[in-house]
Amino acid sequence: MRSVTTVSVLLMCTLFCIAQHWEVKPHPNNRYKAIMRDSMLISDYVYTEVSMLTEAKAFVAQGDLYAYIDEKGMELTPYVFVEANNFNGGYAIVGDSFNRSVINDRMQLIVPFKFSRVQLPKFGLIAVQSHEGLWGAYDTEGNLKLPLIYDLPPYIISLEKIIVRQEEEYGIVNDCNETIFNCAYQYITIEGFAYKQGKFLRLF
Repeated sequence: MRSVTTVSVLLMCTLFCIAQHWEVKPHPNNRYKAIMRDSMLISDYVYTEVSMLTEAKAFVAQGDLYAYIDEKGMELTPYVFVEANNFNGGYAIVGDSFNRSVINDRMQLIVPFKFSRVQLPKFGLIAVQSHEGLWGAYDTEGNLKLPLIYDLPPYIISLEKIIVRQEEEYGIVNDCNETIFNCAYQYITIEGFAYKQGKFLRLF
């Protein structure tokens, strides 16, 4: 019982310390915010928005535009984004008024800044949607892997099995867009079952 209690106390202390590590401090007389780290101010009251700290980075706003800073408050990007999100697994989704992209932890754009929607990488692939509504995918090196010809976001089971839909019919491709099963099914489940002409078929 004592060991369990000790572990619980240590866990609570750890969580408390983490929570105290990064704090957003509102100005008492206006809408601006400052940042405190380890109970010390590391910025002036210059921000209109400050995110939580994730992966040693946060996004901040001055007016309508966002930038990224590190845990010491140093700017990592200029204030150029209309949309910013927290980092997750080394990547974050950013956007302007019309387009979205993904940046890596070196603050580099991974895919062209021209898509209406993007998703964070899964198995190293970033699903993107054109303004015409079609989906494809890039890898995390910025190479186009799946052309923008699909009706829905590719469902990435693995690099060898990606469920796609084209002209309302489902199929399976790999990460090189090589056909594993033609787009000829009414539906394909992630368990490998397909439905076609009233019959369920086992594809994989």
